[in-house]
Amino acid sequence: MPLQKMLYREAYRMLCDRFEAEDAVQNLYLKMWGHKEQLDNLLAPEAYCLRLLKNICIDRWRAIRLHQEDNVPVDDIIEGGASPDIEHCEAKEFLEHFLAGLPGQHRRVMMMQMQGCSFDEIADVTGLSAVNVRVIISRIRKKFRESYYK
Repeated sequence: MPLQKMLYREAYRMLCDRFEAEDAVQNLYLKMWGHKEQLDNLLAPEAYCLRLLKNICIDRWRAIRLHQEDNVPVDDIIEGGASPDIEHCEAKEFLEHFLAGLPGQHRRVMMMQMQGCSFDEIADVTGLSAVNVRVIISRIRKKFRESYYK
């Protein structure tokens, strides 16, 4: 388990939740155990672990979103108010693609905001100032609106 601390930090960075990060790392170890015969043949085991962990975190994030679908303020981001189901699904897919294209720090700030974290909480975790967090979120929302309504 020489990579455990690094893997946990990466999972926490992606999921922003201690328990989810611990579960993701545990799931990674279970997957690795299932493929223990092939591990000796890996040229870059650290990169392999990080790729598997990233996929696990994405799956966990999607599962969390499905269970908390109503808690994700997509309508707040696009500022379009209530929308029919089809438009709502399209907006979510567009949002997911949009978030994937953001730089790491901006994506992390936006995901934490979408999970209901306050500006001060985001600032504490990221090391940014609360004012900087507000500016980043404001710019991301503006960019999203411009992209979405093209």
